[in-house]
Amino acid sequence: MFTEVNVDFETARVVVLPVAYDGTSTGRKGTRYGPQAILNASQWLELWDIELNFDPSEIGIHTLPNLEPLASSPEQMINLVYQKVKELTDRNKFPVIIGGEHSISLGAVKSFKEKHPNLSCLVLDAHADLRNEYEGSKYSHACVTRRIQELVPVVISGVRSLAKEEAEYLSTEEAPLCVFAKSLQPEAPKVADVISNLSDEVYLSVDIDVLDTGIMPSVGTPEPGGLLWDEILEFLKPICKSKHIVGFDVVELCPIPENPAPDYLAAKLIYKILGYIFSK
Repeated sequence: MFTEVNVDFETARVVVLPVAYDGTSTGRKGTRYGPQAILNASQWLELWDIELNFDPSEIGIHTLPNLEPLASSPEQMINLVYQKVKELTDRNKFPVIIGGEHSISLGAVKSFKEKHPNLSCLVLDAHADLRNEYEGSKYSHACVTRRIQELVPVVISGVRSLAKEEAEYLSTEEAPLCVFAKSLQPEAPKVADVISNLSDEVYLSVDIDVLDTGIMPSVGTPEPGGLLWDEILEFLKPICKSKHIVGFDVVELCPIPENPAPDYLAAKLIYKILGYIFSK
């Protein structure tokens, strides 16, 4: 879909930036292959959105070549993402970053913060990623939300796994709002709480492991008890409609070659989010 409807960069409203980086990945390796798996799956998706009665591809989508990873350090890779996203925002494009591991989101947020001073960030993730340091680095994927919070206000949703250090941090006054996965189930919706804690301009970061392992086994560190397809859409739709989403990423797909269904799901989720944002 993204490559099949690829329009000229100059006329595109949305620009897809694949970032095949997994320099700090833990658990099962392979998130570097996530962007290409999503792009491969996307070409087979139908363009018409039945729910929205709308073809989101009509907004104009351009897919860039993969941003070549740097092996030097995660901090330098984050800066490279920052520079590339800044190029896109300076040209008034709507960036969609596909990863790759979650650490790359920090570079995107840094760029958006410069353009939108009142920015906040909504993170969907099975893990809080609030460690101050992990395996000797402050720029690990396990620290990304902590680093983002140093730039902009953050709300984390879908969490169902914590380190002791993170649990202790969440009890402090400076900790972000953290809505656990169980609170997002239909019997106890927390969407209103999330919306009220976000500013008008929002960057959305989706770690695909926020989804339940039954529909999304293709992640490096799977956690049971996640959101199902309809649940994540019911959560995202009112947020996309009520807030100005300035850009978003979908990260941490770790493809399983013999099971391509999760690749299609990730591609479809990106397309659905675009539909919710641009069908206002």
